[in-house]
Amino acid sequence: MKKIAYILALSALAACGSGGGMVAVVENTTDLTREKETVEIAWDDLRRAGVTADNVVVTTAEGEQIPSQVLFDEPGLPASLLFQATVEPRGSASYRIAPGERGAYETQAYGRYVPERADDYAWENNMVAYRIYGPALADPKTQGVDVWVKSTPRLVINDWYGKNDYHHNYGEGMDCYKVASTLGGGALAPVVNGRIVLSGNYATQRCLANGPIRTIAEFTYPPMKIGGDNVTMTRRIWLDANTRFTVQEYLFDGFDGRLDVAAGIVLHDVHSKASGDGYAAVTEAASDSADPERDGDIMLGVVLEGGGAVSEADGHILVAGSVMAGDRIRMRNGSAWSQGGMSGPQQWEQIVREESLRAAAPLKVTLRRE
Repeated sequence: MKKIAYILALSALAACGSGGGMVAVVENTTDLTREKETVEIAWDDLRRAGVTADNVVVTTAEGEQIPSQVLFDEPGLPASLLFQATVEPRGSASYRIAPGERGAYETQAYGRYVPERADDYAWENNMVAYRIYGPALADPKTQGVDVWVKSTPRLVINDWYGKNDYHHNYGEGMDCYKVASTLGGGALAPVVNGRIVLSGNYATQRCLANGPIRTIAEFTYPPMKIGGDNVTMTRRIWLDANTRFTVQEYLFDGFDGRLDVAAGIVLHDVHSKASGDGYAAVTEAASDSADPERDGDIMLGVVLEGGGAVSEADGHILVAGSVMAGDRIRMRNGSAWSQGGMSGPQQWEQIVREESLRAAAPLKVTLRRE
C-alpha cells in the first residue's frame, strides 16, 4: 500500500453538497514522476460525494474514467477507495470522484492460497510474482519470499501451478530463485546478537482483497523464542498494479520494550550490490537453475520505512530497524529480471533508490467540493 498523507480542508468539506461529487487534488512533493501510483482515501471522507461501493467512479481532469477499487472492513462495509494517479515532479493532478456507471476493470493484482502445492500462498500483478510457504511444507521453514520472474503482463500463477512445471520457462518466465531457510527475496525478521531469527512458515492465512488495483493477504506465524519471551508475528502484505514492490507490514508482540529487526535479502552468486539509508539492491545469477547464464539475472531490492544502516550478516544484506511491542513496521520487497525488461544493475539500483524516496514522501491528497 502506498502510504498516503491526507490533507483535508475542513471548511471545503463542510461546504460540499450531498451527491454532487468531489475532487481529489493529488500533490507530488518529490522530484520524481509519480506514474500510476496508488492513492487511498478513507471512505468516511467521501460521504458527501454521494457515492456507494457500487456506483463510485473516478475520472481524470479530461473526463476519462480510470480503474478504482473499494476496500472493505471486517463487517463488509466500505473502508477506503483506491485509484492510481499520475503526477509530474513537484506538481499536482485532479481527479473527480462521483456517482456513475463503473466500467469493467481488468484485474491486475491477484493472490490466493494454494493448498494443492503444500499450502503455498502466491500473489502477483502485471509486473512481478511471488510466493511464501505454508504449514504443509516440511522444508524449508522460513518467512522468506520466493521470486517468480516473468516477462509478461499476464497473470500467470494459476496457469503455472496448473502445469506443475514452473521451473521451466515456456516463454513467459519461471521459478529460478532459491529461498531455503532464509529471508529469500526480501522479508523482515528479528535480529538477536547479530543473527536473524526465523519464525518458520506461516500458520494461518487470509486473502483480504483482489482487484484491479490491489491484492491483500494476512498471515500469522508460530511464536519465536527470543530470550525468555514468546514473540508473536502477524504479517500483512499488499501488492498494487504497476509496481514491482510488495508492501509488507509486520506486527510483533509478546515482549517488553523495543525489538531489533532487519529487512533483508539472501545473497547467492552476486554480480552487483548497492545500498543507501534504508534500502538495498542486489543483482545476482539465477540461483535455482541448472543453467544460470541461460536463465538470466534476478534483481532484488528491499526498502525499510524508517530503516537505517545497511550491513551483511548470516549470508544476507540487511537494512536495520527496530519496533516497539504492539507497533507496526513496514518494508517493501521488489524484483526484476534481465529477460523481463530490466537493462541491468544500474537501472535496477536507481529503481530501488527511487522507491525509497516514494516511501518517504507519500502523495498528498486534498478533497474539495466541485
